[in-house]
Amino acid sequence: MKSRTVKSRLFRLTSGLTAVVLASSQLLASTAAQAITSENTPTLTRDPSDVVRRITLVTGDIAELTTSSTGQVSGRLVGDEPYYFGSFDGDLSIVPASAYPLLTENRLDRRLFNVTELVAQGYDDSATQDLPLILTTPGSAPAAATVRRTLSSVGSTAVTVPKAAAKAFWKGATTRRTAPAKIWLDGRTHATLDRSTRQIGAPTAWRSGYDGRGVKVAVLDTGYDAGHPDLAQQVVAAESFVPGETVQDRHGHGTHTASTVAGLGTASAGSRKGAAPGADLLIGKVLDDQGSGMDSEAIAGMEWAVKQGAKVVSMSLGGWPSDGTDPMSQAVDRLSKSSGALFVIAAGNAGAEESVGTPGSATEALTVGAVDTDDHLANFSSRGPRAGDGALKPEVTAPGVEIAAARAAGTTQGHVLDRYYTAMSGTSMATPHVAGAAVILAQRHPGWTGSQLKAALAATAVPAKDVRPDQQGLGRIDIPKALDPQILPDTANLFFGADSNRKVAYSNNSRHAVTLDLTVGAKSPAGVAAAVTVSPTRLTIPAGGTASVTVTLDLAKTRAAKYAGVLTARAGGTSYRTGLGFAASGPLNQVTVKAIGRDGQPVTARPSGVQLWNQDTGDVTAIAFDQTGSRTIEVPTGRYAVMAYAMGDDEAGWTNSVTLLGDPDVWIGSDRTFTFDARTAHKVTVKTPRRADAQSIGIAWHRQIGQRDAVSGWAFSERVADGVYLQDFPKVALGTFQVVQRWDLAQPKLTADVTGAGQSFRLPTPDEASFRTAFVGKAKLPLVNGGDGTPGELTDAKDKVALIRWGGPNQTQAQVKAAKDAGAKAVFLYNEAPGFWSTSADEGIPVYLLRAEQGKQLLDLLAKGPVTLQLDGLQDSTYRYELAVGPSTVSGPITYDIGAMRPAVVTTAFQRNDAWFLHKDQRIAHLPGIAAGLTASRTIAGPVTRTDYLATDLRGVTWNETTAAGEWNESGFESTIARSYRPGEQVTRGWWESLMRPALPAVAGEEAEGWPPARFENALRIAIPQYVNGDRTIYGWGDRGDTTSMKLSSNGVELGSASWSVAQFAVPAKTAWYDLTLDQRRGPSSWAKTSTATHTAWHFRSKPSSGRAVLPLIQVDYQHTNGRLELDPAYQPGYRGAGIFRTTAEISYDGKTWHRLILNSHGGTQVRPGAAAGLRVTVTDLQGNKLNQTIENPW
Repeated sequence: MKSRTVKSRLFRLTSGLTAVVLASSQLLASTAAQAITSENTPTLTRDPSDVVRRITLVTGDIAELTTSSTGQVSGRLVGDEPYYFGSFDGDLSIVPASAYPLLTENRLDRRLFNVTELVAQGYDDSATQDLPLILTTPGSAPAAATVRRTLSSVGSTAVTVPKAAAKAFWKGATTRRTAPAKIWLDGRTHATLDRSTRQIGAPTAWRSGYDGRGVKVAVLDTGYDAGHPDLAQQVVAAESFVPGETVQDRHGHGTHTASTVAGLGTASAGSRKGAAPGADLLIGKVLDDQGSGMDSEAIAGMEWAVKQGAKVVSMSLGGWPSDGTDPMSQAVDRLSKSSGALFVIAAGNAGAEESVGTPGSATEALTVGAVDTDDHLANFSSRGPRAGDGALKPEVTAPGVEIAAARAAGTTQGHVLDRYYTAMSGTSMATPHVAGAAVILAQRHPGWTGSQLKAALAATAVPAKDVRPDQQGLGRIDIPKALDPQILPDTANLFFGADSNRKVAYSNNSRHAVTLDLTVGAKSPAGVAAAVTVSPTRLTIPAGGTASVTVTLDLAKTRAAKYAGVLTARAGGTSYRTGLGFAASGPLNQVTVKAIGRDGQPVTARPSGVQLWNQDTGDVTAIAFDQTGSRTIEVPTGRYAVMAYAMGDDEAGWTNSVTLLGDPDVWIGSDRTFTFDARTAHKVTVKTPRRADAQSIGIAWHRQIGQRDAVSGWAFSERVADGVYLQDFPKVALGTFQVVQRWDLAQPKLTADVTGAGQSFRLPTPDEASFRTAFVGKAKLPLVNGGDGTPGELTDAKDKVALIRWGGPNQTQAQVKAAKDAGAKAVFLYNEAPGFWSTSADEGIPVYLLRAEQGKQLLDLLAKGPVTLQLDGLQDSTYRYELAVGPSTVSGPITYDIGAMRPAVVTTAFQRNDAWFLHKDQRIAHLPGIAAGLTASRTIAGPVTRTDYLATDLRGVTWNETTAAGEWNESGFESTIARSYRPGEQVTRGWWESLMRPALPAVAGEEAEGWPPARFENALRIAIPQYVNGDRTIYGWGDRGDTTSMKLSSNGVELGSASWSVAQFAVPAKTAWYDLTLDQRRGPSSWAKTSTATHTAWHFRSKPSSGRAVLPLIQVDYQHTNGRLELDPAYQPGYRGAGIFRTTAEISYDGKTWHRLILNSHGGTQVRPGAAAGLRVTVTDLQGNKLNQTIENPW
């Protein structure tokens, strides 16, 4: 079979290159209520800790996405099914094995499994209980789907599926005859100066008298703060297109962008004025107070702007990637041509190829990417080319990282700097710089059209080094160069559609003849040159005259790919550049991949398949093998990683082996055939000092080339532990390659030694089937044949282990209950059908599962006489082994001997916690250079002390751990800070301990997010976890039902308050003493029974800072053991002081009276045994900084 290559900006597991993007774009465009929002800009996160989000997928499976305090992500699929995981340039996708083949067949939208994107769009389970979908369907909607609207123009139906009914929907949507041709996610779209104006040369233009005076510029955004000093005198007209909302900006995005265009800088004594402070501002509110809006509102704002006479329209907003045919893009093109206005539009903040969103994808728009202060392309800036046809987008870039501009009153968007200013990042911030530049040019050249303004800014832009034109356009704008260009081309970029010849006319604006030397070139991302020429190559233009050249594309000599390049006209030492961008059709390379299994037969077991990762573009093409064990795929010329997973399965169809095969570094410039043979691969063996069974295994390949990064693999249960194989992989010549593995092994929770008929042997560790009841302890018990588990067959089961033939899922509960009623001590269920199987029953009796061969073995033994079982059972494993490895080469069989690897030893005391019968504990390994963490999850009943052995073959591996303490494991999340361990290092810690209070764990480097709290100019950024254990190694944030109150005041005057412990407060521009209070109270249904409420008050001194200044907040470490309390005061991390403190403490045993504690020189004292009602601590340093902290029910 042939499958047309896909081109993806992130992760594509489908065939049909353009169909994916275009169909998505068309579906969204035809939805009348499509939302658009301003381009996202960073603000203080609600909690910069490990955040765990649950996402119900379209299949009904539950995925979890964990984001660590350092921003690293990891994920897993809850349950026992194998799943695919892939991280391509940042986004993490998790695909259940059952859905993987449909995804590779292009029947499922890849976004349905992009958990990073699902959370970002607000589709995680904490945000919504419904999943909005679009079905390309020939018939009625499947069961459990409610029709929202019919999209007749594209033959589709928009539906809503309750997540609780997702499994039923999935079954109906994938099995019935009238199943949808494709299932799409109904996605949401997102709203995408002092130094930055100098960076684009605006002050030079100001000194020449050009500041935009007399030119109208419209800003279509979230409105503006009419009371802001920088904007109060600048706005000549304003209108809201958002029903029910005034033009006043209660979001903050619009005020920031408007002031970047034309703010006066009044509140900063002129230092933070916009690019064109003389311009007349038109403010159109097209995004609501939450920063989102509808297509129709944006289009109405565009029409209003041109009717008001706007010469330039600035739009820092956008939606999904488009080919320019969507309604908003078409509106931009139509209005640009009819009015002569220039629409300057943000490219977007997706940071990936082909991710320029609508309406920035409009042909007539001047689309803007973002650079930092050093002119490096920002990592978030959406790259081109335009989806579908390869047109050059964006055309230019401008400063967009930490741009300081006006802050709307009462808003906290971005990083607050003081009462009037905040810093934001995004292409939203770059766009108004370019709009302001266009206004300056329009003042200088009032007769220029929008297309001439666009051409002048693009032709004179300064390109960033080592960045392709399809990523940055022609470069960062330069106003002085664009203000009076000697030569002006009539277009900013060229696009070859059906016509292979394009003319470019050059105007000579000087008083003398100018001779131009012309060159042209265009390359694909793989570096393949297009057959493009310019004629003539030298051109003389008379003074005030115009002359043309022709650029010709020879399609017969140009391989199929997308190309980007530059037409350069040189006059002496000055260059004028015009962009090129186009997609050349033609023959692609046919790549056939064949896979042979370990049995010598073609690999057909699902979800075996092949992946081709384009190292030049980052595109990934993945497809499952067909019944011949092969696939043929068409791809453009380039360098690839061609990787395959060959699965094996047992008699029941469950995966029981995996082999990684492939070539991680290969040039494909012609038709190729790859044959990968699993018989050449070598087995992976993991040895442990003590007996341990594998619990979970992850295997992936990792490839990194320059800034491109790909991780692609599978996660399995213990079933594949004896069947993991790797072929030989030599060292790659370019970049890095790794075979990544994550093994989690544990002490068996049940050991069953069998004796009978003169034989004795040990059963393989049986699977648990009763999660609330385990066999705990040691006992020698008779085994009885319980037949089919009927009461009549279990009359002799009292005080014995009942061996029962499983009767199917509908019989499990009755069979187990009958054994319990008969007095059995435990149940061993076996299935007569071979292969893996599973079931569960919680009837208050331990239940374990045996495979068919084990059941038969015991039955045969019983037929010969009495059989006894020596059982040794545990509630929880008391030791585990964890392995995280990533060798860059593989040669021959691999054995990992954990004992010989000198593992770190982490001994953990899990305290008693009765909020739920099983708690989740997961440890995440972060391998250097790999964006996604590797997770191992397990359950803990507790209380138990467990020793974990952490082994790795790499330097720089960090580990962090999270637990869920609350009911259903959906609350009570606590975390550790990610850290590395030395070989053999020994560490102890405890979970669910008493004595939790607000404090800062050992963090550094995230002061910009208030972590630790710091001052930036005249604003304080605060992020303090509400629950931190005594030695600050474990921390958590407020839980559902909890109440938080934080206030900042100075000299008795309140400066701000928040209902969370993360906030930004603007403060006076002077040195002063401040009081920060944080009150926290656990909810009535909290899992925690100690540290139920805290009151913490910090008194500290702070002065204005030009950079960052960590605040002198004092905190205390607590240790309470066997009636002894130890107090150890210190400053929060990052602050350096003398460290001399005076500490006092009081304790209450009844909640009414307080007793002074006598502390020794080390902060130690004796306290009564038993519980305490309250603990109060006061610490003061030599400068007068002070901490008062009260903990209710501390232990």
